[in-house]
Amino acid sequence: MPVHTIKFDRVDPSVFKRIARTGMREDMTTRAAYSSDASIFRRIPKAVLEPKSVADIRDGIAIAKQRGWSIVSRGGGTSVAGNAIGTGLIIDTSRYFNRILDIDVENRTATVEPGVVCDGLRDAVAEYGLTYGPDPSTHSRCTIGGMVANNACGSHSVAFGTAAENLVSVTLMLADGQEVTFDRGGTSDESIDQKLHKLIDENSELIDAELGRFPRQVSGYGLHYLLDRHGFDTAKAIAGSEGTVGVITKLTVKLVEVPKVKALAVLGFETVYDAASAAAQLRLPGVATIEGMGGDLLDALRTKNGQEKAGGNLPGIRKGMPAGGWLYCEVGGDNAEEAIANAEKVAATVDTVDAVVVSDPSEMRELWRIREAAAGVVTRLPDGGEAWPNWEDSAVPPENLADYLRDLYTLMDKYSLRGIPFGHFGEGCVHVRISFDFGTDEGIKIFRNFMNEAAELVAFYDGSLSGEHGDGRARSALLDRMYSEEMRDVFTQFKQILDPDSLFNPGVLVDADEVTDGLRMAPGQRKLELTPVHSLSHDKGSMVNAVNRCVGVSACRSEEHSMCPSFQITGDEVHSTRGRARLLSEMFRGESVADGYQSKEVLEALDLCLSCKACASECPVNVDMATYKSEFLHKHYQGKVRPAAHYMMGWLPLLGHVAQKIPLVPRLIDAAMQTPGLKTVIGKIGGLDTSRPLIRFAPTSLRKWHKKRHHQLATQTVVLWPDSFNASLDTSPATAAVEVLEQLGYKVEIPHEFVCCGLTWHSTGQLDMTQKVLGQTAKVMKPYLDRGLTVIGVEPSCTVMLQNEATELSSDPAIQQLAASTMSFAEFIAPIIKEKVAEGSIQPANISALTQVHCHEKSLGDPQHSAQLLDALGVSQTDIATGCCGLAGNWGFEKGHGEISMALGERELFPKVREAEKNQHTVIADGFSCRTHIDQGTGVAPKHVAEIVRDILKA
Repeated sequence: MPVHTIKFDRVDPSVFKRIARTGMREDMTTRAAYSSDASIFRRIPKAVLEPKSVADIRDGIAIAKQRGWSIVSRGGGTSVAGNAIGTGLIIDTSRYFNRILDIDVENRTATVEPGVVCDGLRDAVAEYGLTYGPDPSTHSRCTIGGMVANNACGSHSVAFGTAAENLVSVTLMLADGQEVTFDRGGTSDESIDQKLHKLIDENSELIDAELGRFPRQVSGYGLHYLLDRHGFDTAKAIAGSEGTVGVITKLTVKLVEVPKVKALAVLGFETVYDAASAAAQLRLPGVATIEGMGGDLLDALRTKNGQEKAGGNLPGIRKGMPAGGWLYCEVGGDNAEEAIANAEKVAATVDTVDAVVVSDPSEMRELWRIREAAAGVVTRLPDGGEAWPNWEDSAVPPENLADYLRDLYTLMDKYSLRGIPFGHFGEGCVHVRISFDFGTDEGIKIFRNFMNEAAELVAFYDGSLSGEHGDGRARSALLDRMYSEEMRDVFTQFKQILDPDSLFNPGVLVDADEVTDGLRMAPGQRKLELTPVHSLSHDKGSMVNAVNRCVGVSACRSEEHSMCPSFQITGDEVHSTRGRARLLSEMFRGESVADGYQSKEVLEALDLCLSCKACASECPVNVDMATYKSEFLHKHYQGKVRPAAHYMMGWLPLLGHVAQKIPLVPRLIDAAMQTPGLKTVIGKIGGLDTSRPLIRFAPTSLRKWHKKRHHQLATQTVVLWPDSFNASLDTSPATAAVEVLEQLGYKVEIPHEFVCCGLTWHSTGQLDMTQKVLGQTAKVMKPYLDRGLTVIGVEPSCTVMLQNEATELSSDPAIQQLAASTMSFAEFIAPIIKEKVAEGSIQPANISALTQVHCHEKSLGDPQHSAQLLDALGVSQTDIATGCCGLAGNWGFEKGHGEISMALGERELFPKVREAEKNQHTVIADGFSCRTHIDQGTGVAPKHVAEIVRDILKA
């Protein structure tokens, strides 16, 4: 690795005042969370700065210079080339330095701070019929500053061009603390202008010959924009500089008009090569996208939770025809008819296996989701094998793409490597994640050889190492395959003009790090790996493999989905799913985080994980942080006294079962927990957050109620699962479920011995006890299962636990059988109700409702059963979009979580519940936690879907 020396002065005492003023973070928890981006590389920074102002950035630079640190700017950290990591100071502008400063509708420009998220800007200008043109697949979390730094493009670059082409001006803070604005015609600094003019005048022929040959030639510096024909556009020359010449403090970007109506033509081909060959022919007027992907991507997507049937709407697949490649071509029009006609013309331009044209926004969105999921999905091959970025951003002139792809796959075959292609085929840009083996020295040798030969291959086709992500640590060392020594010397001179001491992002573009330096998944990562309790069947029984699912595409930093609640409320990288994965990875390595499972840093990062399971489905590669948290807590507290909340909340199912067997005890406990002074004492002793009410016990348990109930004769029998929440705390949903099932002609049996899915022990990391509980459950349930009875779950979290985690924790055949026999209440009765409504024996109601789907059901279950059931019964519903209610079982009751728990409820749930109550709409929440949280946060008492069905049947 090259040695990057930085000049610095004697440490001035004022540096400590600056640190205090800026809130610079030097703790290892934060540093480890920033150890990687979306690349395969790892660097532990000295500190992280989240500036709130230009002054903070200036102070950060001063601190770094005095301490001899390098500086790396970072936005959303979505870089797959390792552009956003470093061993010095990370300046992360995404959390606070993210204001939209001005929107000039007349001139179609916007001025923003660098931390503004792409979708944030697009949403802000949408009311004017405008948008920001570049739109990479990470548009929901990547920042404008990062997009410009890497010269990002996205799917609409055929129409709107690269980030450079959409940049009007950019302001950088240089190493001396001065801000310089770069614009068309020059900069705000005359000295810099003179040096740049001299550099270009002396090398114009060389620059003209080697740079700017085709739109996706992003590798190196964009010095061709400084030529006379581009008007000495210094702003565009800064685009793609990858943070190597200064820190962006402000940008003005172009806005473009959005077509009034869009239509999408998706074209199916026999192979991905056929799709690549056709792409160049589709660069027609009015075509905004020509996106391509291969059939293996669909196979990989279908291996993900909840995606088993994905792609059924794709051409070829929808007709059962062979299709191995697709192109997505979006066009516009003044009305739907015109847009559809334009799309159909595009579809008829080339020979296809099949084609589909849609203009409905929801249908277009569903088709686009398949393509946009690629960045994360392809990190796992269809057979579960790992695949990694690094040679995943190459580009060639579009007419060379098909031949280049064939040769690229020949090269992969040479080294027995596999990958899944996708990308911007209309501009010759290919993304592919490849099955590199970073766990052995031989695998790393193959990786190095492949990278070198791939660089020579793309140069043979007059292409570019990078087509939109920048070269970073992934490919900067390979620029000698693409550019002459003279051109690379010009690059060095350009950097020296703006950054003479190599303060900014050293090791990138010039004096480059080797492609094998600091690999995150190198053999040393497995130093402290231990055998997990979960079988982790999808990760070969390895926690390291499981954690390595997180390649870092950072869907967990987006606000458009349910993941990740703690990041959405804090904006802190540490409390994102990715941040936690990075901490766990460092823990396994045992260097920066050196205490293994006793690590306080990892414990801190996991503290705000709600175990909501959103990541298990919404993460493109199904990172399951709830499971990893359980494993960590299990090892962390093994043989030690646990937090009091783990005993009070974790053992609640057994405590509740025992209490309900003793007369008057539930009433006494309930009275004590509602008495103000005593409630506080109980809360403190139990390690609970005293800012919120405690839960209540039911005066009569579900089992006692059921035992006293008169049962009608029935020909069919089902088992109702007596989960702890419905059996001991709030029995109304379970009793309603029994009444409905009996009315539908079923005999309902309820096990009277203690059974439990083990959820509360699992979420608190008491995995030994979870397994014992499952063993007890297996014994009790086996007779029911041997009779072939269906087990009906009323509580979504317990139902999902039985269907999923239980089988990963127990190999008992009865548990496997129980998982296969368990259905949710809605899943079981929905088809029966629909049939009875159709035949007229049940009359639908006319009810408007707001529904909070339990986060576990949304992630690993199927909430469509409830939706279909309610629809059949005439209930018009609106779902809460933000996922977890904020209580998350025991989490929201634990000490220190109360305030954040309530804040999570205020994101969307509480305001909409209050509005629903005002409009006299019913509020539905099947989860005990959800109902509790809504009640405590709004005073509204929601109903379980079983109660809704019962009331409609009784009407």
